[in-house]
Amino acid sequence: MTKVRDVSFVALAALSAMLGSAGTVDAEDALPTIVTLGDSYINSYGVAAIETFATRLKSALNADGHQVTIVEVGYTNDSGSGLRWLTKSPRGLDLQASPANQVVIVELGQNDCGLLDLDHTRANLDQLLGILAQKRVPVLVVGTAAYDYCSYRNGDDYAERFSKMFSELATKHRDLLYADFKEGVTGHPELLQADHDHPNAAGDAIIVKNMLPMVGALLAQVQPR
Repeated sequence: MTKVRDVSFVALAALSAMLGSAGTVDAEDALPTIVTLGDSYINSYGVAAIETFATRLKSALNADGHQVTIVEVGYTNDSGSGLRWLTKSPRGLDLQASPANQVVIVELGQNDCGLLDLDHTRANLDQLLGILAQKRVPVLVVGTAAYDYCSYRNGDDYAERFSKMFSELATKHRDLLYADFKEGVTGHPELLQADHDHPNAAGDAIIVKNMLPMVGALLAQVQPR
């Protein structure tokens, strides 16, 4: 004969609370993760932590009804560094192993012209985006404008070829495209830091506002766990 043990009300209440807590943890774990993979622009060089692109983007998404986790990879100087992060670093390998519920914003390439020719930059980004496509990770490709000195080093048509590269790669890998990170900021000195290049806090606010619809579209593509 099977014995049935008495279970007190207190024990049941404790069990219920424990299960409720587990449900809360599961819900938190299920939040979509946005990985920002890029250079000093997307990492808000020179901007206070409470006013960075990532901080403002999270707040704007929350206000828009999107609860998310944002993981900042940290400063990756060029396309080769970004590719090595994805293929060599523990976090990049983890992203490949567990791609569900994750999306990536890729903003790389602008610093390459002093290091690599454009074909090499394209090859690095092509491989990076190809890996993410194979893992079915939704991606927002974010372009940038080439620095003026890049044309001096690489030919008068470098800027045009550089800009087209982002749209061509996004089309190839069926990724979303935001053509220019600094859209709405370039040409406005009051939105730039003293180096006349990096956005200041007000500039980051403009960038987040402009990019927000595309990030919302990116989250709509997320693979559930």
